Amino acid sequence: MSRQQNEEDTNSVLFDARNEYYIGNFMGSINFVLPEQGTAGPELLSYMYLSYLAIDSGRIVASDIKEGNSTPLQALRLVHEAFEQPSRTEELLEKLTDKVAGEEDETNIWHLATAIVYCHDGQFENALKILHGSTNLESMALSVQCLLRLQRVDLAKQLVAKMQEISDDATLTQLAQAWVALAQGTEQMQDAFHIYQEFCEKFKPTPALLNGQAVVHLGLERYEEADSVLRESLLKKHNDYDTLINLMVHAHLTAKPTEAINRNLEQLRQFYPKSDFVTDLDKKSAEFDRLCLQYDVEGGEKLLAI
Repeated sequence: MSRQQNEEDTNSVLFDARNEYYIGNFMGSINFVLPEQGTAGPELLSYMYLSYLAIDSGRIVASDIKEGNSTPLQALRLVHEAFEQPSRTEELLEKLTDKVAGEEDETNIWHLATAIVYCHDGQFENALKILHGSTNLESMALSVQCLLRLQRVDLAKQLVAKMQEISDDATLTQLAQAWVALAQGTEQMQDAFHIYQEFCEKFKPTPALLNGQAVVHLGLERYEEADSVLRESLLKKHNDYDTLINLMVHAHLTAKPTEAINRNLEQLRQFYPKSDFVTDLDKKSAEFDRLCLQYDVEGGEKLLAI
């Protein structure tokens, strides 16, 4: 997470741990860091703890990083607490923003942790404010994700161009290009596919990379290919969040029986009951039921009047 990600660390443990985290191979990142844990600095350790957070093993973060720890890793403990206790988000963000405003953040961990919590809470504009002006590729990549969530593909494209000026071949720059290409639609999607395919060959297929390919196949109506990579992704992680959602999209687009969609939906409810997808779907279902009931009542009243 350092401000200068130099080429000299290309063959280092830090480079490997970082890239495994970027492509979604979280256990791979953890396994690179664990042998070095006793002597590793905060930057290297941060990828291990971010990976634990990504695989819902935040208790390890809380166990290893004690409250009051003076290193930048304390920021990741606060991220874990925000994930586990949403009611404390405002309090935790106050701690994080105070730290960002009050001290030099040499590792960039505090800035990224603060932005991550803002994103988790749906406050993408505030996340962008924290990240604004940074030339750190991780901050810029997270800003690209925020802009895409805000439907500002134009600004995301401009930021990716700046990332390319800094390091065109960097993993994060390439991934950010793929995200923007997906957001632009069918004409650009094949470019994203090539990036995901290259990373699958260069590193190893992960659910994140395979789902990127699946979205391209779905967008280009290559449904057999989409089904193949989604099934491969399930073998990597049987309850992967994105894979389950994309399987539902695939089932809908290929007119599969409702049971196929419901099967994946039930898995989402089981493993990710508080996720954005599930909570948003439940809100829409409740609103639909309310409107149906309203029209039933109004229709009945009109019949009685006649």
